[in-house]
Amino acid sequence: MGLSKSIIQSTMIKITLLMFSIMVILYFFIANIYWDEEVLKKEFELMSAASVLENQIQAHYTDIKLYKHDRNLSDKEKITEMNALLGQEVADLSAEYSNIRMGYFDKEMDQNIIFAPSAESVVKDQLNVEFFRLFQSGNAEFINEAGVIDWNGQGIIAVAVPLYYQNTVIGYTWAEIGTDNIFYLSSFKYAKVLVPSIILWIIVLAIIKKNIVRIKASLESFAHTIKSNSLESVEDLERLPELQPVFEEIRNHLENLYQLNVELESSNDKLLTIMEGIGDGFFALDKEWCFTYVNKEMKKNMGYDREDLIGRNIWDVYSVLADSATRVNLRQALEENISLHWEEYISPENKYFQYHAYPFKQGLTVFVRNITELKQRDREMQRLERLNLIGQMVAGISHEVRNPLSTVRGFLQLLEGQSDSELKIEYMDLMITEIDRANEILTDFLSVAKVSADCVKEENINNIINRLYPMLQADAHSSDKELLLELMDIPSIDLNESEIKQLILNLVRNALEETATKGKVYIKTYQVQEGVVLAIQDHGKGIPQSVQDTLGTPFVTTKENGTGLGLAISLGIVRRHQARLEFLTGEEGTTFFITFPLNNYSSNENEQI
Repeated sequence: MGLSKSIIQSTMIKITLLMFSIMVILYFFIANIYWDEEVLKKEFELMSAASVLENQIQAHYTDIKLYKHDRNLSDKEKITEMNALLGQEVADLSAEYSNIRMGYFDKEMDQNIIFAPSAESVVKDQLNVEFFRLFQSGNAEFINEAGVIDWNGQGIIAVAVPLYYQNTVIGYTWAEIGTDNIFYLSSFKYAKVLVPSIILWIIVLAIIKKNIVRIKASLESFAHTIKSNSLESVEDLERLPELQPVFEEIRNHLENLYQLNVELESSNDKLLTIMEGIGDGFFALDKEWCFTYVNKEMKKNMGYDREDLIGRNIWDVYSVLADSATRVNLRQALEENISLHWEEYISPENKYFQYHAYPFKQGLTVFVRNITELKQRDREMQRLERLNLIGQMVAGISHEVRNPLSTVRGFLQLLEGQSDSELKIEYMDLMITEIDRANEILTDFLSVAKVSADCVKEENINNIINRLYPMLQADAHSSDKELLLELMDIPSIDLNESEIKQLILNLVRNALEETATKGKVYIKTYQVQEGVVLAIQDHGKGIPQSVQDTLGTPFVTTKENGTGLGLAISLGIVRRHQARLEFLTGEEGTTFFITFPLNNYSSNENEQI
């Protein structure tokens, strides 16, 4: 109601100023009327007095004329005699018209002859002489419409009646009075009107103020009705029916806003459902880098599934990004108002993420996708492509190399039987041994290229491990290391026993080679929801990061004399059993996990490594 209050106050001030201006104008207008009325009355009174004096002078003018032409008398003596002649009449006239000065101005003598009351000063006498000189000349410079003459700052009202003798103007009878008396009289009469007018003005202002207060209260109640959304209340409209059109407009507007709000909430719910249902992480930031929205997938990626992140700073919450390229890209997108797309590997989480940042007026929106599995599939596809190439190579080598080797080995055996030199026989035995080793390598290549497992049957991995344990224990003792078993109760599954033996032998021997003297190697089995797990753990130095991405590729190995075929063969066995091979490695050693599915073996390939 701040705006309404100022309007009411300004309206009150304007009304007050308007009424004050009207009162001032009326004051001067009415004052002028009373002044003119009093002046008119006084002029009539002065005219009456001057006329009476004129009649008296005309009645005695013969005697006055004798005194005027008497050469033996001075002007002063002539005036004295004339005043004595008319003394009684003038005295009676002065008593009748109190506060009025009267006299006779003689043109021939050019001065006042009779002056009543006679006690007035000579200055006043000279004033009236001047007045009649002006009157004779017709100069009205000092005479206003009311006959008021301002002389030396003293206002007077004067009238003059011409005196005729034998149809000739011989002088003037005059009467005058001061304007002070008129001012007091007119002010007194005007006060009788002014005081009630002021009282009435005050009453009107009080009534206006009272009504303005009521209007203000009604407007405040009306505003409260609108704010509280109580649109059915009509009490204010009964007091202020002028608000009915405004009320209808506001109600229609509020109904439209309500409908829009319902639609907006519905759209917002749909949008939230979509944002919460997508598989990608999504969050929005303001320009202070605080979260304004985070969907549940993003909270999961950040490890804050149950915590409210709204209003918190991203760099405080997700500290792994504080020194990453993502921070640089987010700042660039916000400052330059451009969309950016990038990928980044988060080493503490061992995950790959793909980011899409889009700036908007209040900040940034960011889509985050976990592409770790996609990266792993890409690497696996690359590995499979390499294995496919190796399979094709194996097929060619098996046909092109094994036959010549068999021929060479046969001739060497023939020559060995015919040789009479022990040195030649020793060389030939060495050559035959190397040819056999080459044949073994070719056999391993054929095993790597093999697509599906043969001769599968239901078997328990624990039984296979127990049958291999004596041989594996002997290998461990020969290298001064310890082999420990931690076998849990597990169900039987479809397996190719010979391939599982080869898998275990390859992984255990690799573990023994990586483990330092007096170290321990563990063989563990246990069941999880996905299936049966075979775990082989060593205490070596771990697998270098540079080798992890190409692990299982033939001829890629960390051993000085290794071929890299052992792990490649193991991966082939895992793949043919539709199992999954994973590993954890670090400075304290490496653990390989092979998870075999519980369902019956199927020939359809579905590898995950």
